Amino acid sequence: MSPHPVSLADAMTPYLPVADGTANRPSQSGWPVFLWICLVFVALPAAAFGRAACEAGDALTLLHFNDFHGQLEPYEDPRDAVERGGIARLAATVAEVRAQDPSRPVVLLFAGDLLQGTLTSSLFLGVPDVMLLGRMGVDAAVMGNHELDYGQEVFRRLSEEAAFPFLSANVASDPEPLPVLASVVIERPGAPKVAVLGLTTPELTTATHPRNIEGISVEEPVAVARRLLPALRDKTDLVVVLSHMGIADDRRLAASVPGIDLIIGGHNHDLYAQPVLVENVPIVQAGERGGWLGRMDFQCRDGYLAQTDYALIPIDTASPEDPEIAEEVRRITLDAERELGREVGFNTRELSALRELIRREEAPFGNFVADLAREITLADVALFNGGGFRASIPAGAVTLKSIYQAFPFRNELVLGELTGARLLAALERSAALNPLDNPGGFLQVSGLRYIIEDGQLAGATIGDIPIDPTRRYRVVTSDFLAAGGDGYDMLKAMTKPVMTGRLISDMVIEGFRTESPVSAAIDRRIMRR
Repeated sequence: MSPHPVSLADAMTPYLPVADGTANRPSQSGWPVFLWICLVFVALPAAAFGRAACEAGDALTLLHFNDFHGQLEPYEDPRDAVERGGIARLAATVAEVRAQDPSRPVVLLFAGDLLQGTLTSSLFLGVPDVMLLGRMGVDAAVMGNHELDYGQEVFRRLSEEAAFPFLSANVASDPEPLPVLASVVIERPGAPKVAVLGLTTPELTTATHPRNIEGISVEEPVAVARRLLPALRDKTDLVVVLSHMGIADDRRLAASVPGIDLIIGGHNHDLYAQPVLVENVPIVQAGERGGWLGRMDFQCRDGYLAQTDYALIPIDTASPEDPEIAEEVRRITLDAERELGREVGFNTRELSALRELIRREEAPFGNFVADLAREITLADVALFNGGGFRASIPAGAVTLKSIYQAFPFRNELVLGELTGARLLAALERSAALNPLDNPGGFLQVSGLRYIIEDGQLAGATIGDIPIDPTRRYRVVTSDFLAAGGDGYDMLKAMTKPVMTGRLISDMVIEGFRTESPVSAAIDRRIMRR
């Protein structure tokens, strides 16, 4: 951590737009309709936490959010068209909670994925984000699986400049350690001691470009927690796991490791109106992109710390706004958008990147991009992971900004040869992915058709001819997948690989310039039975 404040302008000076490929990660989503709420207070049973006695009057408030993804500005939620988020509103809401009772200690925790997903994040490599989160008063953040997307050196600098520690007890780096801590103990005068243990999803090693994780290893999180929890338990009053692993792994952790009082999660982008209880351990998650702020209150009751209330606070147009941070964000976005409002073409229908579509089934957006890649490279087949599509492109005039938002990773097209056997193996992996998880590894394709039945590949053809395992096919894909990203190790066996030097975003820009008006559709190249 930097011991001295650094101006935002000074911190951003050394950073230029990303020049190397970055990548994405498989993620899960799917918010039940009943969770679309404005504000929910949930009265919870007063459960005692920790082993140390507290004194009458001791109290604590924990605030949390997750999966920020560079969302400095407010955004329109595509699921209900409500404007949410905005770091100026988030910061003002945090300040409002602190001001309600200045004597009540407040701890603010961020459950990972600071980077990737907006134009400003891609252009300025997370510098304004980390500076503004520090100004907001974040006490600790867990390392998310997107934190290495711009390379290890970018994350190292962000970690060193941040006014708060990044945590991850199960991530190691050799030979040079990453500037992360396993845990931190947060103390406030007259308040319970809070131990925060950071755990990162093992998907870190498959969900970013392989070159970004050279020397990085991720230990199994349950084993790490079992090893470290006893010491934290003995010296603190409240043990919190700050997790960027997703609800399935959080559930497994709660069921397997005694001594955890609370799991603050991320990675799924899920929104829980009330904590998920596993073995009496509450698990919370607050949506995504600063659209909500979670609040959990604790009070000393009968000599022991007890959880009292839980609330999800919406961050929307009714929220207060920090005027200084709002002005800072306006300056940042103006810098980024100066040249990006330029129109490059016209779209007759929305090209949707909703997770529930592009990560589950054939999508017009996937067909458009895969067809473009196959056409310009004269490949037999094109393969693209659904998680590489990060924002929809609306119907109407298409700008550079909308394309860069859809493809912020600066991935490059790779052309090479692949045996039919390995091509089939890639399709089998895609078919086996659980659609309810909205897996980022689900393949959008061109030049072939494949059928999924009961989670298995039930057929794959090029034209009307089944794919021949012994034949070699010309395949174009992203450098992310070609390097084995999203678990597609079979694509690393591609022979005669050629880095085309063409970015996917640039290909799409050229596609709109030459093919407008674009009217992409589906043609049953991917079918589920």
